[in-house]
Amino acid sequence: MTGAVISLYAPARLIPQAGEGFRALRRMRKGVREVRRFMDTLEQSLRALRATVTAPELQGLEDRVWDRVRATRISAALERQWRAAQMLAASFALVTGIAFGGTEATALLRAEQSAPSLTTPALAPSELLGGHG
Repeated sequence: MTGAVISLYAPARLIPQAGEGFRALRRMRKGVREVRRFMDTLEQSLRALRATVTAPELQGLEDRVWDRVRATRISAALERQWRAAQMLAASFALVTGIAFGGTEATALLRAEQSAPSLTTPALAPSELLGGHG
């Protein structure tokens, strides 16, 4: 076993050679350099993007959105007020219709001829049976 050291804690395992550690360290440094290069490129791209002028149709977009939100809230409040007025008008119409309908029906019943009663002399049982008996 050349180049390997046996550990007392794990006698069956071999400790990697020092050269392998240096190669891993070089690979890590190379990876760090690549990440730094990528981050620099990303930062340059973001700076360039921030420097560009926004499209004119996007100017004031947030203000227009908030204006529409306010208008929607105002229309919803007005709709609630009108709904209360509509319910009041419908209730008034219902109560008025019931009251006037009842009055009209009572007047119509009073105006009709009353039904013949048995107390009328022409409808007495003796009169009705008088000719047949």
